[in-house]
Amino acid sequence: MPRIYLGYAWALLDPLLMISVFSLVFGMRGQSGFGGAPAPLFITASYLPFLFFRNVVSKLQSAVSANKALFCYRQVTPFSTFVARFILEAIIGLFVGCVLVLGLLWFGFDAIPHDPLQVILIYFLLMIFSFSLGINFCVLSNLFKEADKFLSLMMMPLMFISCVMYPLATVPPQFQHWFIWNPLIHAVELIRCGWIAGYVSPDVSWSYLISLTLVLLTFAMSCYRLSHRRLLAS
Repeated sequence: MPRIYLGYAWALLDPLLMISVFSLVFGMRGQSGFGGAPAPLFITASYLPFLFFRNVVSKLQSAVSANKALFCYRQVTPFSTFVARFILEAIIGLFVGCVLVLGLLWFGFDAIPHDPLQVILIYFLLMIFSFSLGINFCVLSNLFKEADKFLSLMMMPLMFISCVMYPLATVPPQFQHWFIWNPLIHAVELIRCGWIAGYVSPDVSWSYLISLTLVLLTFAMSCYRLSHRRLLAS
């Protein structure tokens, strides 16, 4: 039981420490480097969606291997474990987000999104994207055990190439066309545009994020259907 409480505490401490450290480091640049937004607000608006993405993908990847004992019950399927873990991460993410927003308001920051509908819609797309990618990684790790190591190694550099700690506009123009292939950049930048008043990012696209999310979801459902029995037997 203490380990469970520690895990829930870390779910709040992780973003709190990360936001505090990066706000201290990058905040010395002033607001001009963050599209006119204070550093804590800028980093909160981008780190929270990335943290949700990272947690959902990693938890879904290990959902089957961590719940093998439950598959002796006919009602429990691998997809059930995906949904259960996803819902838990969504609830934790919502709680952490509310606490951090209240904390920013307490310290005098204007942390209420100026376009809540856009923020909600992009988060919804990010949820589907993360859910789909997590299923794909679970199927892949069931086929190739080395995929687990690849995911853990991928997450840290992925955070830095997803514009979590800096705006896309600060990337040199000759490299921006490579960066915008990354769908996480579109999600993060669109959330910032909806959260921070006056923040603009003209190079990101709703249609790209929606299209890629639907393709990934279709691919994930196809992979799951083809590997359903293999996942049960693993």
